[in-house]
Amino acid sequence: MKETKISNTASLTAVWRYMGNVDSISIKEVPLYQKLVAYTLGLLDKASVRTITQRTKIIDSLIYKIKPRTIVEIGAGYSSRSKRFPQIKFYNLDLPEIAYNKKDVVSFDISKESLEIDVGKALFIVEGVAMYLNDNEVIKLLKEIKKYKGHLIIDFFDKEKSTRQKTIKENIYKLIFKLFIGKNHIFDFRIENLESGKMLLERFGYKNIKYYDYNLEKTLDCLFYAEFN
Repeated sequence: MKETKISNTASLTAVWRYMGNVDSISIKEVPLYQKLVAYTLGLLDKASVRTITQRTKIIDSLIYKIKPRTIVEIGAGYSSRSKRFPQIKFYNLDLPEIAYNKKDVVSFDISKESLEIDVGKALFIVEGVAMYLNDNEVIKLLKEIKKYKGHLIIDFFDKEKSTRQKTIKENIYKLIFKLFIGKNHIFDFRIENLESGKMLLERFGYKNIKYYDYNLEKTLDCLFYAEFN
């Protein structure tokens, strides 16, 4: 079986946040060759950079609004939110290869482990993760987060926003991206549309669900907020 390198996507987020002028810290921890690939992909598909930029701004604004005492970032990657919000207790979780290189990240692989973390009411942030999971893993994660009390911010890819026609740049981007993560089929999990995303969260008992629009012409990503207790 071909080895996947999904953890490489953490470098994309860090570099694209830097390119979008929303985070100048995370990029410092990204290996040089991954920076070069991330810059190349960001220049080929500027919509991805704009998406990450808007998503970061919206999530940070929600943190200011919610004012949680504790945040659990699942798929934290090279996130520097703990530095932007030093008054909040952070639990950063990600794949073992990220945890090995980043001291403040706890190893967690949803495909192999159950979510066991000693927190009270918290804000769970699952950013840039769901699209790399399969259906069963997404369901498992939603069920396990629901065991805790608090808030959830999660993004999904929306099939309804997909376009069949690709530009030359987009096709080159897609090829490099596949090589970078070592996977032919890029995104395993997608919702059918915004309503199905809301229904998915409702199915597992999440309430007060809201959708946040990036106001961008071209993006598959859609961001949801929900509460649970």
